[in-house]
Amino acid sequence: MILAIAVAAIALAIRVLVAEFLPVIPPDGVVYVAVAKQFQATGSPFDPLFHPLYPILIALAQPFIGDWEMSGRLVSAFFGALVILPAFALTRGIVGRQAALLSCVFIAVHPQLVQNSASVLGEATYTFLLVTGVLAARRGLVSGPRALIPFAGVCFGLSYLVRPEGLLYLVGLVLIAFFMFVTGRERAGALLPWLGASVVVFTAIVAPYVWYLAEVWDHFTLSGKIDHNLLLATGVASAPSALPMRVIENVFLFQKYAVPDLLPWVLLLLVLPGALARGRTEGWLSRDAVLLAAALPPFASLGFHVEPRVFLPILPFILPFAAVGTLWAAVTLTDARRGWRWALTMGVVVALVLVPWTLQPVLRPDAGAALYRQAARWVAETQPRDAVLLDRKPMVAFYSERRWVPLPRVGPEELLAAARHAGARLVVLDSREFFFDRQGLIPLLWGPPPPGLDVLRDFDAAPADRLRILVVNERG
Repeated sequence: MILAIAVAAIALAIRVLVAEFLPVIPPDGVVYVAVAKQFQATGSPFDPLFHPLYPILIALAQPFIGDWEMSGRLVSAFFGALVILPAFALTRGIVGRQAALLSCVFIAVHPQLVQNSASVLGEATYTFLLVTGVLAARRGLVSGPRALIPFAGVCFGLSYLVRPEGLLYLVGLVLIAFFMFVTGRERAGALLPWLGASVVVFTAIVAPYVWYLAEVWDHFTLSGKIDHNLLLATGVASAPSALPMRVIENVFLFQKYAVPDLLPWVLLLLVLPGALARGRTEGWLSRDAVLLAAALPPFASLGFHVEPRVFLPILPFILPFAAVGTLWAAVTLTDARRGWRWALTMGVVVALVLVPWTLQPVLRPDAGAALYRQAARWVAETQPRDAVLLDRKPMVAFYSERRWVPLPRVGPEELLAAARHAGARLVVLDSREFFFDRQGLIPLLWGPPPPGLDVLRDFDAAPADRLRILVVNERG
């Protein structure tokens, strides 16, 4: 555990360093900060789409840190590093101390885990609560004091207040307990009181927010995000394939785009040997089932999207297999007596291979993303405080402290009408965002604006990133 604490300290230092160099707040981070300000001003942390716990933590940290964005980054960095401790305690009892320690090293330097937990995003906080809950549930059901079962309910309830998937893990806890009843591994009378207590505390924690969502959406729902994504998936904003075909499409997209982010090649090469090596040990399924089961819930989202960061919280349940693969390779190349030393050397090599990706924001700053801050400074210095920005993303509005209205899916001939309908004075054209879903507006980044709009300022960064700010003129 002392070594795990040392790894967690190094992980925190890496995340704080990367947080200093990330150039811009993510779009979801803008909303998290807005909800945090709302909580600090009114006492209400509730939002129809974004769950409340992470904004609460930002609001609590802000008086000590000062800057809202950095408060969000440091909250994520703290929990992103702290997750190493419950992850080590969980995996040590499953794959052994050596593999658990290697797994923690991989968590500490994993590129996407580091960059996500250096951003104003809730996944790091959710991951810590989730892994702690899984650890408590396993200990409470298998070997530890039964009081850990209600504590797991607390952790899953708090994790739900960050991301809705936390509910699925409480359901998993109940199903596992009933499986133990049916197979005769535990007496129902011995577990039911503790299981009931976990459900009660979970319900007490989540009930105020669920009540709020029911009032806002006019029906019972566990997450406004679910309702929002269902609308997008059934064609209100676009016209995707039917849901069964969409799932198949997203499975292919997941393995093509998400898997390389979740498991860079050097880790992917180790995961499969590790899983096969575990499969050859006697009783492996009863030991590893908790890791395998804990990795499944996010895959329910494949019907709606393939966003890699939704799957980041399951990496503490996957990376132990990469650690086992490292040990297996070391023992295969040498022998059991010298295997740990070789495995440690290989683990260091894997970490060094990952470090350039992990420290990419430090080693290769994103000049294109810095345009958002440049444009925001110019807007703050030259435009009225009540100016409204029509933009694809809210970053320029966030840094300039102006109100933001999302840019709808319109063509060049409809842009002026959209700006006037939104009451916007400024229209921000963004080359990065338009290439994804606003291709019809791309010519306006370099060509003449539509009638009724004038070019105020262009911001350029090599090789081809551009922000163009248009103003709605008063002629006509």
